[in-house]
Amino acid sequence: MDAYTKAYNDSGQMVQAWGVITTAGQVLWQSNNWDLTADAPQLAQAITRGATSVTQNMVKYSVLRKTDDSLVAKNMQGNGILILARIEGPKWVVAWASPDAQPDLVYTDVDRAARTLKGKI
Repeated sequence: MDAYTKAYNDSGQMVQAWGVITTAGQVLWQSNNWDLTADAPQLAQAITRGATSVTQNMVKYSVLRKTDDSLVAKNMQGNGILILARIEGPKWVVAWASPDAQPDLVYTDVDRAARTLKGKI
């Protein structure tokens, strides 16, 4: 997917996994190095309920920032950064970035790439 490649390149290869889910918990697309199927419903709930933490692949991430259009969370044990960015309506990008990424900078790259998907998914 071009948006994933864009986020990967723009982030200096910090974004290493990518998926698209709905707020209903449906996985629309995921990179071949990631399986969001089991966690998509819980990730979707984190979007809508204002969670203080989120778990993906049995790794807990503490929410650093949440808005109506984004969620940025970091694993405090150094297992990476989880970013959710709204594409449009109920469709969201979920991205995983390497632990040494700067959360706000990598969020910007993910959000920019997510916006390129408007009207395409």
